[in-house]
Amino acid sequence: MQYHINTGLIYAELKKDCECPLCSIEKIVDEQFINEYLNDAVCDDDARKEVNAYGFCAEHYEKMFKRPNKLSLALQIFTRLKTVRTNAGIPKDAKSALKTSESIIASEKTCIICKTLDYAMTRYYMGIADLFTKDPAFSDLLLNGKGFCLHHYAKLLEYAKYAGDKQKQYVAVLAQTEEKALDRMTAELKWFCDKHDYRNRTKPLGTSQDIIPRMYKKLYGKDLT
Repeated sequence: MQYHINTGLIYAELKKDCECPLCSIEKIVDEQFINEYLNDAVCDDDARKEVNAYGFCAEHYEKMFKRPNKLSLALQIFTRLKTVRTNAGIPKDAKSALKTSESIIASEKTCIICKTLDYAMTRYYMGIADLFTKDPAFSDLLLNGKGFCLHHYAKLLEYAKYAGDKQKQYVAVLAQTEEKALDRMTAELKWFCDKHDYRNRTKPLGTSQDIIPRMYKKLYGKDLT
């Protein structure tokens, strides 16, 4: 499928005060795809074929269930279930039981929304590298931010080649930005620990107050709930 990135979204999220703007972008894009598969995709033959082939992971099933459109979810799951049952078959002996087991386990690992989201996010990794080459101010935008979660930082490095003849400078800016962010958070985490020393009991906790959930975001790319 084709997916065109929203460069305006990249600029908007990079300017926000958050530990990973790409996590924010991924959440927004994920919501768009959830809406799509609960609305237009239900009546689209090609989309339904993909749903039948890949299904939904448990996380996306739960997200879709929380939406009011239960009928759309039921229709999507109904056809997917028929595919799973057909592929699994009815085992007649230990050998066919093993194949049935492998088929069921394989079906648990596929998700059309995850697949579509991965493709879309790849476009954003490539797009950010491309913007670095085209916008002279983009470097400062990165450096003035708080970096990225480790997963998205790794993905940006993976697609750094799309910065073309500026890829070396691009990698350097990414590394400098992330190192500065990790140095800041290391200091905040240390102060959170040191604050529990009785000698520091009257001193303000400051930005270290929410360092543990922010550290979770930085390490795992998810919000601590």
